[in-house]
Amino acid sequence: MSPDSDLSKELQSLRSRQGVYRPGLYAHLGLRIRRLSGLMTKQNDTKTRTAVEKWLTDLAGTLQPDQREAVLVSFAIGRDHRLDTLDARIGQLAGMRNVAHRTARRQADAALDALVAAIEDLQPDEAASNGCGWRVSSLSSLFRLDTPTPELYELRTIVATREIDRIEVRFTLPPTPPGVGEPVVAALFGAQVRQNRRVDGSPSRLITLDLPHPLTADEKHELWLHVVLPPDQPTRPHYAIVPLAPCDFGSVRVRFAPDRQPAEVWVLDEVAYPDLDARKTSRRTVTPNAHGEVSLEFRSLHEGHAYGVAWTPGS
Repeated sequence: MSPDSDLSKELQSLRSRQGVYRPGLYAHLGLRIRRLSGLMTKQNDTKTRTAVEKWLTDLAGTLQPDQREAVLVSFAIGRDHRLDTLDARIGQLAGMRNVAHRTARRQADAALDALVAAIEDLQPDEAASNGCGWRVSSLSSLFRLDTPTPELYELRTIVATREIDRIEVRFTLPPTPPGVGEPVVAALFGAQVRQNRRVDGSPSRLITLDLPHPLTADEKHELWLHVVLPPDQPTRPHYAIVPLAPCDFGSVRVRFAPDRQPAEVWVLDEVAYPDLDARKTSRRTVTPNAHGEVSLEFRSLHEGHAYGVAWTPGS
């Protein structure tokens, strides 16, 4: 897509001034960004920022590491990058890379072009599912690392906010190396998989699920998904629930392989999504049980924050 496209102009406008931390953020978003980030109606600054940050961070995760860094810095995503002007953030990027300011600006512009290219085929109706007529009331997850390839089980209780007969679930993985196969997604009950596809050619997946009957507003429904990752698909050293709307209850269980026990495991409790990969100096560590399992429960989860566990892989 041309750098002069409407979407590119919207992104250039978004990264100007205070980036995603400007007051009244919703009013500064272009129509395509609103739709692609799942903002179907006007939201307050907290919810708007949460949705936009998650959308941009997920997309940036599909880029090369240097491009991902440039996107996060230039859009002011992450507490270390909350500077008042784009020029100041470009200066920060230049200092981080020990390059001239003009060089850092060219690198940030190239990263923005790469971001546009990654989403050029994304249609407005492929927005995040939580803005499309339903929300998650509770989510219980089991992430297995003791199987031939990692497997994820997610038991969701959803609540319809209007009449719906299908939902879309989105999840993101690290970049997939060439030759690696596709994740296999199955609905064990409560839904049927209509479509499982990669979004904008990236490791992000959009799963369309048909419900067994139409749900009316405020109706609850339970469904269970099973995801099997292909051999050689990279994963990050953490698993967390990151709701896009307040969630009543969440539980996370990770089961490590007996011969691949982590060196350290710690709790992720209300960690801001952009800071998910950061390793804090002070953290609450936990010890897997005799079966290599860590199990945690969370209540009153806040949107845009991560709840789960992270670990340092063993040697």
